[in-house]
Amino acid sequence: MDADSGTGPRPTEPQHLTDLLLDAICVVDPDGRFLAIRGACEAIFGYRPEEMIGKPMIHFVYEPDRPRTLQAVARIMDGYLQRHFENRYVRKDGRLVHIMWSARWVPQDGVRIAVARDVTGRRDSANRAETLEAADAAPRWKLCGSPPRLMPPALSAVPLSAQDHVVLLALGKGGGSVVSRRAIVAALGEDYLQYDQRRLDSQMRRLRRKVEQACGLKLPVATVRGVGYRFFESIEISD
Repeated sequence: MDADSGTGPRPTEPQHLTDLLLDAICVVDPDGRFLAIRGACEAIFGYRPEEMIGKPMIHFVYEPDRPRTLQAVARIMDGYLQRHFENRYVRKDGRLVHIMWSARWVPQDGVRIAVARDVTGRRDSANRAETLEAADAAPRWKLCGSPPRLMPPALSAVPLSAQDHVVLLALGKGGGSVVSRRAIVAALGEDYLQYDQRRLDSQMRRLRRKVEQACGLKLPVATVRGVGYRFFESIEISD
C-alpha cells in the first residue's frame, strides 16, 4: 500500500500524558472518597489507584494530621483555592510521606480536584535537619527575609509580601513583648498621625488568614486591644 495514500496503519497512541507526571491528580467526591487518581499515584502513596478509589481520603492521612486536614477540606468546600497545604500520608509500606497539596472545589461537577506532590526529600534537606536537631526544644517559627517567608514549625514556608515581612519582623524583634501600633507603623515607614489604623488591622487579618490557609496553623500573634500586637511563640529571624 502506498504510504501516501492515507490508508496505512495508524501510529501507536502515546501513553496518556498524566501517567508521566511526577505529581498525582486526585478527584474526590463531596464525602471525601477518591473517585480517580492519575499520575504518580503508586510512586507517592505506595498504592495502585484501584486500591484507593472508593475509599475515604482521610483514612490514608497520618492520624495526628487529620484534624487540620479536615479544616483545610472545610475551607476548600467553602470556595477557597487551597495552595501549598502540607500533611503526611501513610504509605502502603507503612512509611510516612510528606505531601504538598493544591486543591479546589468544582461545584458544577460536584468534585474536589487536588494535585499532590511528594516533598519528603525537601523535608529531609538541610532546613529539615536543622529543625530535627532542635526536636526537643519548644516549637520554633522562622522568619526569613530573602525571599520573604515564614516557616511554621516542621512545615513548609509560607511566602510573604514585603509588608507582611516588615510587620512580622517588628513583632519578632519584640522578643515576646507587646509591640505598639506606633512602632509597627514606624517600621512600615508611615507617619503614625496620618496613618489609617484600619489598614494595619486589615493587614493583620489577611496575614493570619494567609498563614492558616497555607499550613493549617494559626499565626501566634495576639491582639492587645488599644496597644498593639504580640508574637507569643518562639521565633528565629534570619536574612
